[in-house]
Amino acid sequence: MPQEITVQNARQWLPARKADSNKGSYGAVLAAAGSTAYRGAAALCTEGALRSGAGLVYLASVEPVLQLALTRTPECCVCPCRTARGGGIHPQDADALRSWFCGKNNTVLLAGPGLGESAAPVCKALLHRSAPWCAAVLDADALNALAAGKLKRLPLPKNTVLTPHPGEAARLLGSSVRQVQADRPAAARALAETYGCVAVLKGSGTLIAQPDGTLWRCTTGNAGLAKGGSGDVLAGMTAGLLAAGLPQGRTAAQMAALAVWLHGEAADRCAEQRSMTAMLPQDLFEELGYLLTELEG
Repeated sequence: MPQEITVQNARQWLPARKADSNKGSYGAVLAAAGSTAYRGAAALCTEGALRSGAGLVYLASVEPVLQLALTRTPECCVCPCRTARGGGIHPQDADALRSWFCGKNNTVLLAGPGLGESAAPVCKALLHRSAPWCAAVLDADALNALAAGKLKRLPLPKNTVLTPHPGEAARLLGSSVRQVQADRPAAARALAETYGCVAVLKGSGTLIAQPDGTLWRCTTGNAGLAKGGSGDVLAGMTAGLLAAGLPQGRTAAQMAALAVWLHGEAADRCAEQRSMTAMLPQDLFEELGYLLTELEG
C-alpha cells in the first residue's frame, strides 16, 4: 500500500534556510522551457523554481519567452537562444548551454515545459554523456521525446524525476490511459523501474514511486488544478526543491513528494478563496507563500 504524505513529512523534508547561508547554498536550476507558441509554461515553471527555494534560476529560451518571464520574475537569469524552426530553442544553443554549465556545481536541469517541436534535439543535447547536472526534472515535451525513443542510449542524470500525467505515462509505458488509470500504483512503479528514476504520476491522488518499489500517495489537491499551467508550476517547484534540498541530504523522492504535497495544499487553499472554477495556476504562488510561512514557523 502507498504511504500517505503528511504535514509532518512536509515539515521534516522542507530544506532549512540557515542564517549564514548565501545563494550558492541552495543550488541552481537551468530551465530549458518555452517556445513562441508556449510562452507561459516557461514563466510558470521558472517562478515555481524560484519560489521553492533555489538559489539561482536560469531560463534558456527564445527572446519572446524571456521577455515574459522577466516581467513576472526579474530575479531569474536569462540564457538567450536562437529560434529554431517551429519557434523553439535552437539545438546548437543547447549544446553550448551544456558546455557552459559543466563548470558549475549543484545545477538541476528542468526540461520540457512548452519546448514544442524542438524538444527532442534540445533534450538530446542537454542530456549528453558529458552533462553536469546533479539532478533533472523531465516534464511535458521532454517526456514525449523520451517516450518516442528519441533519447535512446542517453543516460538520465542521477536524481532524475519524471512528472507525467496519465496520457504521458501511457506513452512512456507503451500502454493506454485506461490501463494506467485502472492500476495507478502499478503504473507508477513500472515507470520508476523502467526508467530508473523517481516517477510522479499526476492525477487525483498523485503517486510518487521510487525504482525500489517504494510508493507515496498525496491526498492534497483538487479539480481546480485541471487547467493548463498547473503541471508547469509543479515541475518548477520540484526542480527548485531538488536544488535546495539535495545539498542538505534530502533525496530526490522526498523532494518530489514534498513538491506534490505543497502544490496540492496550496491548491486546496486557493480553491477556498477563489473556487476550483475560477482559480488559476498562477494563484498558487500566493498561497504557497502563506503555507511555507506556517511550515517554517
